Amino acid sequence: MAVDQKQPDTRKWWQLSGRFSAMYAVEITAVVGGLIATIVYSVAGPGTNWTTLSSAVMIAVASLGSGGLLGILFGVPRTGAGTDRAQPVAGIAIPSIGANTNLEQISDWLTKILVGVGLTQFPAIKREAGALFRSLAPALGDGKGAAAFAGSIVIYFFVIGFLSGWLYARLRLGLAMSSADAMLELSRRADRAGDTQTAEAAKQAAKTFTQLSLGAETPPAATRTGTTDLISRYEELRATLPSGPRRTSAMEDLVRQARQLTQTERFTALDVTQLFNQGTDGCRVVALALMEGDLGLADFASVLTAIRTPRSAFEQYHALTVANLLVSSLGATERTDLQEALASPEISRDWGSDTSRASLAESIRGRLGSLPPAS
Repeated sequence: MAVDQKQPDTRKWWQLSGRFSAMYAVEITAVVGGLIATIVYSVAGPGTNWTTLSSAVMIAVASLGSGGLLGILFGVPRTGAGTDRAQPVAGIAIPSIGANTNLEQISDWLTKILVGVGLTQFPAIKREAGALFRSLAPALGDGKGAAAFAGSIVIYFFVIGFLSGWLYARLRLGLAMSSADAMLELSRRADRAGDTQTAEAAKQAAKTFTQLSLGAETPPAATRTGTTDLISRYEELRATLPSGPRRTSAMEDLVRQARQLTQTERFTALDVTQLFNQGTDGCRVVALALMEGDLGLADFASVLTAIRTPRSAFEQYHALTVANLLVSSLGATERTDLQEALASPEISRDWGSDTSRASLAESIRGRLGSLPPAS
């Protein structure tokens, strides 16, 4: 039988990179720590009631949101202007993208205004900040030190929000804008040239870049640093390089790297199955490569899907590779399904010009025929 995919996930919460990255963990810890301190102060103060507690939390949230908005404003990435040229991707130059720059211009103007005002009006800012903190003191119970604590809440959460917003804009929004725009432009050019395969691959790459860069909910294995990079690079290679030995060699190198990840990172069979089911070309190939690296991660249903309905000859080859490794562990029903798939003319019609897939299929059929009946 194929390995059961429903293995328990024993990773700690900070290792679930599908939901938390190291950066997120630090930010969440800082926010939660600040909120706990704020709540403790509000509860321990004289005349504490729900109004005081709610006010303290809302001051913190408002400061966090204001800082986050300003951080995004300072960190909005700039697109290439006029004579700028995009850097070549995988050896092929992609023209700079003519994106709407209205938000960037506003961000640039406001950033310069804020910096200028801050440098020239520091005494006035200090005076107005003090007045703000004193005006917030009654909301915190107006006890001794309430104004100072109000100032601490505002400054602390504003700084946390600013750093979070700036890091998001620089590390995620910038990657999403540049990569997705470049791939979509390449897709449009390929469509105009009648190259539907490259156009579709570029669209898939844009989708992958956007999902992974903007932190969309994805399977845990799909968002680890190693697999994320391999998925993106695979999509990029398929979108930018013409079919041929050069592209195949580059993609094989990515598969080798994915296999090596099973030696350095902890995956479960469920991780890899979810990664395959994510559905992009890169996710499917990387999932198959992880199965090659560790048969304990293999899911026969995913392998059979890649054999029956492959996105590419490359994907089908690696699905056949995994199937060949799994033959001896398959049950009777799985062996029958695999034999029927290999015997299907619709599946094998392109193998005449591809000896590698034909040889693998023949090897699998030979091994299936030599095995004793499955119990």
